[in-house]
Amino acid sequence: MSCGDCKWFFPLEEDPSRGDCVQRESDGKSEYYTAKPHNASDADCEKYEAK
Repeated sequence: MSCGDCKWFFPLEEDPSRGDCVQRESDGKSEYYTAKPHNASDADCEKYEAK
């Protein structure tokens, strides 16, 4: 699988082969989202979930 197949990957409008991996995080006091840039063809990671 690849990042492009993950439900957390959101492609950029101007270049769908690139996008952000957006994850919901919690630190005990609050919840927030983190976004990390990735290519759609990158290998999947431990947070991978199928769409």
